Amino acid sequence: MGKNLTRRKFLSSAAGIGAAALASPLVRAVGSLPVVRAASAPQGRVVFGMWQNPDTLDPGASGLISSGYTTINMFDPLVWRLPGMRQGQEYFPGLAERWEVSPDARRYTFYLRKDVKFHDGTPLTARAVKDTFDHIMNPETRSRGARPALGPYQRTDIRDEHTVTVVFREPNAAFMNNVCTPGMAPSSPKALAEMGHRNYGQRPVGTGPFMFKEWVPGSHVTIVANPDYKWGPTVARHQGTPHVAEVTFRIIPDAATRFNALRTGEVQLAENLTPPDITILQRTAGFIVYTAQVTGMPYSIWINSKRPPTDDLKVRQALQLATDQESIVEALYSGIYKPAHNIFLPATVGYDPALDKTYRFDPGRAKALLDEAGWAMGPGGVRQKGGQPMRLRFVNIAGFGFDQITQLMQAQWQEVGVQSDIVAQGFPLAAETYGKGEHHLANFFFYAVDPFFMRSLYTCDQIGQGFNYTHFCNPQFDELVARSNASADPAKRIPLIRQAAKTITDAAIVIPIYQQRAVFGSSNRVQALRFTVNGFPIFYDVTLRA
Repeated sequence: MGKNLTRRKFLSSAAGIGAAALASPLVRAVGSLPVVRAASAPQGRVVFGMWQNPDTLDPGASGLISSGYTTINMFDPLVWRLPGMRQGQEYFPGLAERWEVSPDARRYTFYLRKDVKFHDGTPLTARAVKDTFDHIMNPETRSRGARPALGPYQRTDIRDEHTVTVVFREPNAAFMNNVCTPGMAPSSPKALAEMGHRNYGQRPVGTGPFMFKEWVPGSHVTIVANPDYKWGPTVARHQGTPHVAEVTFRIIPDAATRFNALRTGEVQLAENLTPPDITILQRTAGFIVYTAQVTGMPYSIWINSKRPPTDDLKVRQALQLATDQESIVEALYSGIYKPAHNIFLPATVGYDPALDKTYRFDPGRAKALLDEAGWAMGPGGVRQKGGQPMRLRFVNIAGFGFDQITQLMQAQWQEVGVQSDIVAQGFPLAAETYGKGEHHLANFFFYAVDPFFMRSLYTCDQIGQGFNYTHFCNPQFDELVARSNASADPAKRIPLIRQAAKTITDAAIVIPIYQQRAVFGSSNRVQALRFTVNGFPIFYDVTLRA
C-alpha cells in the first residue's frame, strides 16, 4: 500500500484478503430454543468440527478452549452458572445441592448430592473434591488455567462424607464464578490415583452426561452417553441420560475445510467460520447460526514488553495508535463483531468504558512518539535507530483467526515506518515461542468468567509457565489483582479491578482488535443446543432431527 493510505483505500485492499458484510443478523441466540421431546434412549451422533487440538483432557490442567469444549460435557461442576435460563437466578445446584460462603469470602462450604457416581463407578464424596483441588495445585499437574484461578488456595477440609469446605489464605471473591467452570469440576479420586497427575488427561473420568471413549491427537475426541446419568442441572430441558448416544469433536484446523465438512454433512456443528461462510449459511436452507455472549478478553495482539524495541513504552504506544480497529473490523467482520478498545469484553465484571478512549487511531501521534523514541524515518520508509531498521517479529498462530488481521496490521504500521515480519507457527509451537519471549507480537484471546483472569495473563509468576506472553512484570499490579479478589463486595472490588485494568492499558501491552462472540454454524438437525456463560456448547439436551 502507498504512503497516503486512506480508510477507503485500506478497505479496498482488505477486500482482496477476505471480507464480507452480513445481509441479516445472526439467526439463533442462546435462550431462543424450541421445545423438544426426550428420546427413550440415546441415539444418533453429533460431530463437532473444531479448529484446535486439545493439549490435555484433564480439566484441571488445561487452559485451552478446545479442551473446555470436551470436558464441560464429561464433567459436572459443583455449581452451574447459567445466566438467562431462569428469571432472576444465575447460579444453580450442580454436584452440590447447596453451598455457603463465609462473609470474608475465605471459606466456601459445599453440601454434595448423595446419588452421584463417577464414570468408573466411584461414588462422589468430599474426598473426591479434596483430591481434585490437591491435584490442581500439585506442580506435576502443570495446571495453566485452574491453578492460577484458585488464587490464594490453602486447603480443602472434609467435614463429613458429603460436606467439604474449601479454604483460602485470603479472601477469594472470584472463586464463586470459577468453581462453575469445568476446570474445577471434581475428578474420580480412583482415576487420579491410578493415572497420576501427569497422565490423567489421557483418560479422564468425571460425573458428566458423557463419558470419555477415545482421543486420537490431531484427529478427534469421542465421548459417549452416560447411561446412569440422572443429576443434570435443574434448568435442563430434560432429566436422565442424554438424547444423543455419541459426540465426536473432530479437529479440523482449516476454516474452509470445516465449512465444507458442515455443508456436506460430515460434521453437524462447526466453530470459527469465516464471515463469508457465515453469510452463506444464513442464506442456505438447512442451516442455522448459533451465537453466545462470552466474557474475558477480546481478540487481541499482545506486545512483548521485554524484547527491544517493544520494551520501550513509546514504541508500544505508537503501535496502539497506528492500529485502526474500525477499518479491520469493517473489512473482515462487518455485521458479526464490533471493534474493541478495551482489555475486557463488555460483559466482563469490572469493564470500564472510560478505558476505551485511551488509544484511538492516530497515525500522526504514532509517528511523533516514534520520533521521540529515537526512531527516525529511513530509506524505504522504514524507521531506523543507531543504523538498525525497526523490524518486529510478529508470530502468528496459523489458523487461529488472526491470519488476515496480522496482514492488515502489517500494512497499517508500514504507514508510520514500522516493518513487521509475520511468522506463522502452529499450536503449541507458537506457545513455546511466546513463552521463551522470541517474539515482539503475539495473538491471543481468553474466555474467562471472572476478571481474576488477569492473574493468569499478566502477573509476574505466569511468565514462562503460564499465559503471560507479554512478559510484563509489575509487582504493584500483582498486588492490585490480589486486592481486587479480596472482597466479595462489588462496591469495593470493582474499583480495584478497574485500577488493575488501567495499569495494563497504560502499559500498552495489549492491542484489542474485536469483541468476539461464540459463533457456531450448525445443521438445523441439531436442536436444543445450549451454551455455558463462556460460550462452550452443552450437548446434554441436544436432539437430532430426522
